Amino acid sequence: MLLKINLKESKTMIEAVQITKTVVAENERLNFLPKYCGKHFMQYENAVYSLMDRASTDYSGGLWQFYTLSNGGFFMALDQEEKLKMEWEDNYYQGSMSAEAASISVNLMALSHLSCQLSSEKLGEHFHELREFALDHAEEGQIFAFID
Repeated sequence: MLLKINLKESKTMIEAVQITKTVVAENERLNFLPKYCGKHFMQYENAVYSLMDRASTDYSGGLWQFYTLSNGGFFMALDQEEKLKMEWEDNYYQGSMSAEAASISVNLMALSHLSCQLSSEKLGEHFHELREFALDHAEEGQIFAFID
């Protein structure tokens, strides 16, 4: 949830703004990643798939949906109902989460790593937009434990 603070006549008003997701239509999928990642879209897509493969023995590929966020962000999410066992040895995380939460987790990792590796402000901004969305996710604790 994003908080907007407005100062009006010496009074502070805090307004909570819910960040929403919208699935990308089939006919818009081809241009989706280039729109958000520019020339690095293939590196980003590969990073997400590779991170998910490394993090979950339950993952063996599948259909991924693309989502836009109302705050300007985006993410890719594995389209499956079953939860995934996730493990990240670098921070000793072990747990289980929905495919969406697991997907958000690896998207956050990919955005963080690539924004630093490529010195990309744009990918850094998208990391923070997705992080804002994750803060209000039902599995926020699992997501942040995984990426910590």
